[in-house]
Amino acid sequence: MRWLAQCGLLALTAVAALAAAAPAVAQQGQCTRDTLQDVANRYLKAQQTGSIFTLPVGEWVDYRENYQLVSTATGVISQPADFAWNVQLVDTGNCRVFVQGVILKPKPYVVATRLAWSFNGLGQIGSVVTQPGDPQFDAQKLSESASKEDWGTIPEGQRNSRDELMAAAKAYLAASGPQLADPEFTVDETKGAVAVTGHTGGADGPAAAEVFRIEGGKVRYVHAMATKKA
Repeated sequence: MRWLAQCGLLALTAVAALAAAAPAVAQQGQCTRDTLQDVANRYLKAQQTGSIFTLPVGEWVDYRENYQLVSTATGVISQPADFAWNVQLVDTGNCRVFVQGVILKPKPYVVATRLAWSFNGLGQIGSVVTQPGDPQFDAQKLSESASKEDWGTIPEGQRNSRDELMAAAKAYLAASGPQLADPEFTVDETKGAVAVTGHTGGADGPAAAEVFRIEGGKVRYVHAMATKKA
């Protein structure tokens, strides 16, 4: 049991209590926007309270920070904090939620979290976490600038398709430097948003994330995060 806790895995008995408390739509495992938005809201609450038990997790949860297994009792998610700013992406195509948020107190972090939903609930939670000492880290500046940006819903007739959003994000990444290794994409067509996480400098390189707001096929905002080398 100690080993399981260290790996960020949750016991089945705890999950049973969560399942009983979760809304019926979440228990059905349907990959609808409402279900995934509920997951996003619960993630914000989990960070606020410092308890993963706010989330509708599955029988086992693989919880990682910067691609390393971390205990849910010691990771950032266990440290109660409010997001000074956040944006939530809902990807119904991949049954995935992505939240980028800025924490200023009690300690500054920028967190980009991907939550994978399945019929069992959440099985994988992975965060890229940057903090003082990481490249170009400035949580206060990001919070102030992002708060002035428009990440709202784009009218349906003005939205780019999923493929168009992916193409624009990939083109930007290709023109901006080395490609991220093992990239994973989250796309929210309603917000014209694409998030990508991966490694810089190869498969074993530092964790990184970039979040794009794309309008009319053009990149309007970019939030880039990178951790320092081990």
